[in-house]
Amino acid sequence: MNHNGILLGKRHFLYSTASVVEVEGWTFSIAPGFKIIAGGSADPLKTLISIYRESEKVAQLYLHHRKSDSDVTVQAVSSDLLLEIAPAARRVCVEEKG
Repeated sequence: MNHNGILLGKRHFLYSTASVVEVEGWTFSIAPGFKIIAGGSADPLKTLISIYRESEKVAQLYLHHRKSDSDVTVQAVSSDLLLEIAPAARRVCVEEKG
């Protein structure tokens, strides 16, 4: 991950408030005012991605890893967010609805 990583026991977490965050080969573009926490899954084939606005969780996604590729699964997203996923570019954009 990057320099904002946190190691808790055997699990490594990424915490970032940056507008562009790289997680396991995927690029996340996050609107200002949001933060992302990634990692911590007990399953090595999945990376949990949580997106927060202040202290409220507004989206939860998983990256599923395979030998040569990975894909993203949306588990939950707030109705006031716009979530765009471009699998070919390995990019996820998160914005507030107008």
